[in-house]
Amino acid sequence: MASLMGLPFFHTGIKADISLGGKTAIMVGIADPTDFSTTTSGNKVALAQFSTGTKNDHFKAFLNFQGGNGFNQFDLVLNANVTDKLSLDYDGTIKTVKVAGISNSWSSNALYINYDATKTVGFTLRGEYFDDKKNVAGVGAGIIATTLSGNIHINNLTLIPEVRIDNAQSAIFSKSSLNSFSKSDVSCLLAAVYKF
Repeated sequence: MASLMGLPFFHTGIKADISLGGKTAIMVGIADPTDFSTTTSGNKVALAQFSTGTKNDHFKAFLNFQGGNGFNQFDLVLNANVTDKLSLDYDGTIKTVKVAGISNSWSSNALYINYDATKTVGFTLRGEYFDDKKNVAGVGAGIIATTLSGNIHINNLTLIPEVRIDNAQSAIFSKSSLNSFSKSDVSCLLAAVYKF
């Protein structure tokens, strides 16, 4: 089943993992800015994570933090295995950015429903509300996004067909004409992943 472990990005840096006993642990670290494998910037970000879960791993929780020059971000991830075929995941994040002494933030709340019909076919329904009405992330609107993904496993190959529908509070999606915008957007894709 699909499982969220924490913030969906990567860092280059150093970290320390400290066990607190059982399934509970903390992590602290320092790294280059998010999603840069190399950088000449002297700015670093602080990283931290508190994680815990049940003994049987049917429930897991991760509270993540990253902060640096002018920003702080908190992220909460919850994983619950309801049955062998059904799991629920939640990912909620809020990022505060300080510009010219003024702090504003954007936030996102996403719920995933994962269902593995068989060992070879699974489905994930994802609903997200992304709130950037203050235009901190450059969107300037609230968006409700609904995504339905399939997972078809054929030996080492996984096919992932996906349909996504976005609905925004204002017309932010560009149409074929540069002067035409819409409040909604539909996209479809097919991904293929092969494991060696």
